Amino acid sequence: MSVFGWIIIHQHLGYTFDWQLPWADYKAGFGSIDANFWLGLERMHLLTSSQPHRLRVEVQQKNTNLWFSAEYWSFKIGEEYWSFQIGDELNDKYRLEVSGYSGDAGDSLQYEGDWAGDGLFGNYNHNGMKFTTKNQDNDENHSENCAVARGGGWWYNRCFVACVTCGADHNEWATLSSVYDVISSRMMIKPQ
Repeated sequence: MSVFGWIIIHQHLGYTFDWQLPWADYKAGFGSIDANFWLGLERMHLLTSSQPHRLRVEVQQKNTNLWFSAEYWSFKIGEEYWSFQIGDELNDKYRLEVSGYSGDAGDSLQYEGDWAGDGLFGNYNHNGMKFTTKNQDNDENHSENCAVARGGGWWYNRCFVACVTCGADHNEWATLSSVYDVISSRMMIKPQ
């Protein structure tokens, strides 16, 4: 479904849906566009590899019910343009690539600071991470399967600071100063 040129690739409405699904479901897609929805990693890969796209993430903060957004857009490095992209399954396990941020939600996908104060800078950066589900653990930076621990498939890096497909206790998005619980979310892409 397209809204003002934006293609909805994910929608999470409240806590009634169980996002703890296997790799095959996240690859093919599931749900309904008027409810909880995932377009499918293979479709996302095909769309984003054909031309540059912007990514918009909208999150509803649980304790205020206010909506915030983060947008990632392309930029030029030398002769090459970079933008939101999902890698292929065989070589990249649907690796997430984002660049350029604007918005008021916080840059949770590219976070490279020391959020936990433990000196592990960049350990919660989701950019460049492979997709993980309960039956396919691709987070090479953590000893446990984050999808099992957090309750949904995502581009995990040590299980923290961003996941909009997680269970109620772990559905979150980070700002520079804090991580807040998310009750609803939407991800959309738009060709450049």
